[in-house]
Amino acid sequence: MNTYFGLLAEFNGRAELPLEEVAPRYFGISSRTAGMRAGAQALPIPTYRAGDSQKAPWLVSAVDLADYLDRRRAEAHEMWKRVNE
Repeated sequence: MNTYFGLLAEFNGRAELPLEEVAPRYFGISSRTAGMRAGAQALPIPTYRAGDSQKAPWLVSAVDLADYLDRRRAEAHEMWKRVNE
């Protein structure tokens, strides 16, 4: 849960994060590309719109993003252990 609290601090306490801010930093893709992939649910975490409008911004949950980052870290740690043991 430390990752979750770190995300809350980074995003000023918001639990629902704008995909346009998350995508470049955590997925390494532009916000435009992320928006296209969000419509197809082709990102590593679920995305959703807060409103019914097609103009509403795409959002991700800080909980989902934290879980994703923790899994990626665990995978990297396992790989590192295999190489360095």
